[in-house]
Amino acid sequence: MRRILYTIGFSLVFGNSFSCVKSSSEDPLAALLTSPPVITSVTPQIGTPEQRNANAFYSATEVVIKGENFGIDPVIRFNDTLATITLNLGTELYTRVPNGTYSGFITVSKSGGSCLPNTKSGVNCAGTEFFVDCYSVTNKQYGPEIELKQGQGISVEYKGNETKAFRSDTLLSARNLTIGCESAVTVRVFNRSCQATDYVLQNNPIIPFPAGVATQFYITAESATCSLVL
Repeated sequence: MRRILYTIGFSLVFGNSFSCVKSSSEDPLAALLTSPPVITSVTPQIGTPEQRNANAFYSATEVVIKGENFGIDPVIRFNDTLATITLNLGTELYTRVPNGTYSGFITVSKSGGSCLPNTKSGVNCAGTEFFVDCYSVTNKQYGPEIELKQGQGISVEYKGNETKAFRSDTLLSARNLTIGCESAVTVRVFNRSCQATDYVLQNNPIIPFPAGVATQFYITAESATCSLVL
């Protein structure tokens, strides 16, 4: 009789212990749904939105995001601009740089999650830096970009009808680009989303540049020496 009672008691204790262990273990599916996504790579990390400028058209750069735990219905943003997912392979997401994008962050958030505006952090969010470059998509057809720093003046020689590519540094305040040239010049200035404004056959133009960004621009001249001051 004692042996029977002991066996029953042991079974009850063991059964309760097993039940507690099982109920305290984490549900793998729930963990997968609530854990944040992980980005291992973004290729390329430099690209351009679609460019539709006079005499030039370039498609938006295709970007591949590799990682894990993206969820069933992930959301991709370039800063606060929503991007379309063209292909979802589970561990790879394909998208294109959307119009209006500028340098900052690319992020992936899961359904029910969100990324804080213009950051790479948030709830169920992962992100990394992404850079917009308006010139690299041309395979640098006008040669290396020449950097012009604020407060700096440079002299550039043109041989025949020639176009050169330039980039300012990131301006601490709005400034004017002043061009002095022996010939009329044509200038193409890109905003931070790669949309261009053209100044055609201008004599010694003065062009405003915005604060807080590095501005890319082209200057075309005819057999002349031109001075640039920013």
